[in-house]
This record gives sequence, structure tokens and C-alpha cells, in this order.
Amino acid sequence: MCVKQPKMNNRMSALLQRAGLRWPLVARVTPEQLPALDIFEDCALLKNHWAPNNQHVKIADCFDKTGFECFINHVHLPFDGRNEPLISCLEYAATLQEALMPLATDRQFRVIISLSEDDDCAVRFHQIRIGEHSMSEDLEGFKSEAILVFDVPSSRQPLSLAT
Repeated sequence: MCVKQPKMNNRMSALLQRAGLRWPLVARVTPEQLPALDIFEDCALLKNHWAPNNQHVKIADCFDKTGFECFINHVHLPFDGRNEPLISCLEYAATLQEALMPLATDRQFRVIISLSEDDDCAVRFHQIRIGEHSMSEDLEGFKSEAILVFDVPSSRQPLSLAT
């Protein structure tokens, strides 16, 4: 599996440094605590966000499958600038990574953590698809958000460390 360093903007880097944290964090959950995932029309979806509330949303309602996944697969957590909520947000993202790994035999995923100034942490994920993008590559362009992005690569990729 190809392991890449996460990308983050300066705001996220400063938050992590101030808290004395480094990515990756290790998810401290049992397999039973991992979020359940569903596959629907080649989209990996959080089952508890898809099944009960959003089955009326169609892929055609979004720009593409990546946009559809980002819409369904986003979780909002409280964030007030303190270390405990920051750790909680990062741990949830690490838990998502663990949940996605079994699906990553022939798929790659991107997980995005966004901490805003209005006391909100949003964690979302989508498959990486050629020609589809969920956000700007310029993470410094997010002036009011701290952003961390990491990939869960396909397990079929060769082992290496990429920067």
C-alpha cells in the first residue's frame, strides 16, 4: 500500500502543533464500533447517513459521484478550539480510515477534516475518481478553515512512502 503524507494548510498545522499532536492518530475503537458502510451505484456511503434520511437524494442531484459521496458522507462534530474536541475530530477521521480500509482493495478514498471558526468540525470522505474533484488543491485558499486531507489508498498499490 502506498502511504502518503497528509496535506494540511497552515491553520491546521498550527492547531496540531499547539496541541502537541501529529497525524496520523490511531483509532481506538473495536471493529464493532466502526461506522457501517454501504455501496450504492459504485458509491461508498455511511449507512447511518444514507439509509434513514437521504435515500431521496440522487446522484443526478449532485455534480457527480464524488459530490454525491461528499454530501452523504459528512459528519459534523463540535469544535471550540480546545484540544479535546480537536482530538475527537481527528479520532473520528482515523476511525473512518479504519472502516474504509476493507473497501480499499480496488478503490482509493480521500478523507477531509475541516475546522471552521464557527465551532464546527466537518469530516467527510469520497472515492478518488479521475476527472472528479471535491475541493480546491490550494488548501491555503481556505482562509477561515483549518484543513487536513489524507488518502486511504488502494491496497493493490505497491508499498512505498510518497511525499
